[in-house]
Amino acid sequence: MTPIATFFRNLEAKCCTVCGQAMTEQAESYMTECFDCQEKIAKDAYLRHYNKR
Repeated sequence: MTPIATFFRNLEAKCCTVCGQAMTEQAESYMTECFDCQEKIAKDAYLRHYNKR
C-alpha cells in the first residue's frame, strides 16, 4: 500500500478548466477554476444579474 504522502506528492499538477493554467492549491481541493477565472466568472454573473433590472 502506498503511503498517503507519497500518493499526493505524485499527483499531476491540477489545471484550470477555463484557461488551462496550473493551479497551486491542494490537489484534493474541489476547485476546478483558478482564482483569476473564478473572479471573472463571478463578475460576469454579477453584471448579468444587475443588467436585467
